[in-house]
Amino acid sequence: MIRRITEHPEYLQGIVEIYPAMNPLGIDSVSRGIPGFDLDMNRLFPGSKDGAMTEYLAAGIVSDLLGSSLCVDIHASNIYLTEMPQIRINELHKDMLLPYARLANVDFVWVHGANTVLEATLAHSLNSRQTPTLVVEMGVGMRITKEYGDQLCEGLFSLMKHLGIWSGQAQAVKKPLIGYRPEEVAFLNAPVSGIFLKECTHGEYVEKGQHNVRYRRSKR
Repeated sequence: MIRRITEHPEYLQGIVEIYPAMNPLGIDSVSRGIPGFDLDMNRLFPGSKDGAMTEYLAAGIVSDLLGSSLCVDIHASNIYLTEMPQIRINELHKDMLLPYARLANVDFVWVHGANTVLEATLAHSLNSRQTPTLVVEMGVGMRITKEYGDQLCEGLFSLMKHLGIWSGQAQAVKKPLIGYRPEEVAFLNAPVSGIFLKECTHGEYVEKGQHNVRYRRSKR
């Protein structure tokens, strides 16, 4: 994204701020907190300028981002899951966020019920203060999946074009599936332990009786 903006600064009609890591010390220590502070930074927002270092940092981030035309909070999944590029929205803010989510070039938009909202997240803190914030989940924890990053990058330029921040070209984006009700999303778990080897990819359609996936179990 930085490379494309730098190559054509004449197309930039606004301000784009990129935060490679909100908590670099946490990334270095493979944790959600700052080493030495037993606090989960992902659950500390909006933070406090009178609190511990982690809370102070969270408050500074919220203060810095408030009033933006749009924020995109990008996460990988955990180390045991691979997730297609998706945006998660709580129903309290769906009217504000769905028009943006449709332009972000993700595969799936998941609208959660209000009772599942985690109020101490960055997205909720900003959305409740009328700063539109999309939460993107994609890939595997502790890794960067290049094809997913490229896909989202096109979506970000699409959003910038929509907002009038970018006057250059933006590729057409895919139309995401949108899940509004809990019954539209199901979790499938293997009936046995072992190593899972997938034989289909995210986004493929499967039918009843179709054997796309085999479960292999160790003899031990």
